[in-house]
Amino acid sequence: MTKLRKLVAVVGVCIGVSSAWAQDDLANPLEPAKAPSRIFIGPVVGFNRVSQTGGFQYYANPTDAPLCPVLEDGNANGFFVGINTEIILGNPKDSRSSLIFRLLYNRMPSSFEQLNDRLPTRIVDANGNSQTIITTTSFTANVTYTTIDFEGMYRFGLGTTGFGIQAGPVISYAIERNVEQLFKLIEPDNAQFVQNTNYQYRDNFRTAVIFDGQIPESNALRIGLKAGIQYEIFLRRMTIVPSLNYNFGITNLTRNESWRVNTIQAQVDVRFAF
Repeated sequence: MTKLRKLVAVVGVCIGVSSAWAQDDLANPLEPAKAPSRIFIGPVVGFNRVSQTGGFQYYANPTDAPLCPVLEDGNANGFFVGINTEIILGNPKDSRSSLIFRLLYNRMPSSFEQLNDRLPTRIVDANGNSQTIITTTSFTANVTYTTIDFEGMYRFGLGTTGFGIQAGPVISYAIERNVEQLFKLIEPDNAQFVQNTNYQYRDNFRTAVIFDGQIPESNALRIGLKAGIQYEIFLRRMTIVPSLNYNFGITNLTRNESWRVNTIQAQVDVRFAF
């Protein structure tokens, strides 16, 4: 009878230990279980679809620059990379909210174009004879806009679905804010611009570089608001978080014009338990 009791006791201990291992495969029965992580750190990478609302003309001497329209809407693709940190608020086991901070290198370029179709233009040949021909020209502006961003986001999880929403401010410092403005002759194929010493020329004098440099009166500081939806994929002590966001520019790129930089951002945050 005594041996039977000992056997039952041993079986009971084994069942208890097996249950503990089944509940938490990371726990050591000989050591206290580790508390859930509250801080996560890792890299972030993303894609920008940039939209810049303009309202500017050429930055050149108004007495020499060609008469040009207002360039209003531009777009292009960019990217960003950096690091992110998530701090869980409340009890990590059942918390739905957290704070997310990111430090990013962000490229948000844009290209503007305005086509002037079939304009009458007077030309003078080598013999001094003048005639009027129909030309097609275009005005383009290629903007290089690169920033260092700091983001502070608040995340709220949507139940136990893995989905969540995030929103918060973005403060950016522009390390590049340049524009190249071109005046192009598209038609006819045998025409060229008459040289002007104020400009450089390309494409056998069919493209005039009107301006190439830092955007005049541009602001180094950009303040924006970012919001979006995310989905968390948990892999042991690592989390992969794809998200889709909209980054809206509150401040203008220049002091004199209504020119904002907005982006749709698809990104992936990777976070390791700290």
